Amino acid sequence: MPSFPFRRRRGRLRVRDLTPDRYLTDGRRLLRVVARFVNDGSILVVIEDCATLDARAYAAVELLPMDVRPVRRSRPSSAGARQVPDPAVAAVATGADATAGTRSRAASSG
Repeated sequence: MPSFPFRRRRGRLRVRDLTPDRYLTDGRRLLRVVARFVNDGSILVVIEDCATLDARAYAAVELLPMDVRPVRRSRPSSAGARQVPDPAVAAVATGADATAGTRSRAASSG
């Protein structure tokens, strides 16, 4: 049987993916888990479509044929990790005035 390297392996849906405020997708829609109820081992999940804000309740076993899978966080690229931070951006993030340092250097040199 030939292997297809372009075929991506999809993440399996696990119980921990069905906790509130987790995101799921079926490849077309972005879904958010609003609530989860467990009763005698069966799981009922309220899922909201992020585009329409419609919420529906599904049993966990109903989600499997829908090809719902968890949305994973993307990993930062290796090129982004090697970037040197801009001192002006760091100054704004810390609340320091980036122009005050340049003014004092200009006054002392002149």
